[in-house]
Amino acid sequence: MHELSVVRALLTRLKPYQHREICRITVEVGAMSCVDGERLQFCFDMVKKEAGLSGAELVIQVVPARAECRHCGRHFTPDKPGDACPCSSHDYTLTSGRQLLLTEIGFG
Repeated sequence: MHELSVVRALLTRLKPYQHREICRITVEVGAMSCVDGERLQFCFDMVKKEAGLSGAELVIQVVPARAECRHCGRHFTPDKPGDACPCSSHDYTLTSGRQLLLTEIGFG
């Protein structure tokens, strides 16, 4: 469960703001990032009290995968790693869907 280490890294990023009351933390999780949103939420809920964030809400925005085929130039949405382009090529670049970003900190 690497989601716990992701949450711990997130908490490290929040340390400079500990003097303020944080009420909302928004993250973008790419569909191909190998981070499970439910597990991320579970891990956050598990440690938020000890981190002084008992009133904070974690908002997870899932970003769908997008790819550009190098063979035909088509943009498409793969459902899972290893999916082929509709032209049957596996030679493509993921243009989104791998990110894991802290995008917003809401203060109360």
